[in-house]
Amino acid sequence: MSKTIASCLCAVLLSVDLIAEPATADVRDPTMPLGHVAVNASGAAVQLFTLNSILISPQRKLAIINGKTLREGQLIPGSANVKVQRISAQVVVLQQAEETLVLRLSPSILKRH
Repeated sequence: MSKTIASCLCAVLLSVDLIAEPATADVRDPTMPLGHVAVNASGAAVQLFTLNSILISPQRKLAIINGKTLREGQLIPGSANVKVQRISAQVVVLQQAEETLVLRLSPSILKRH
């Protein structure tokens, strides 16, 4: 009986150790192939930005990019100096040096009040 309990306890401890991921592990897009890195036409690695939402009121314009709430003129945290240039109802324009990137909301997400 005690051997059964001991073996079950060892099995549980080993399985928890195998399942747990380190806290510093990056979250990977599960739909991307392992080892995938996005590359542009010049062969340089490209950062991926996801436009989650745009919030516009008479007092302010906000864009939620990669889960971070940003205003016009702010740099995207963790990016290589990518700045939010302009926010409109459906589009956010990003600027990095001379390169411009336009993020658009999906028409299915667009809501007007």
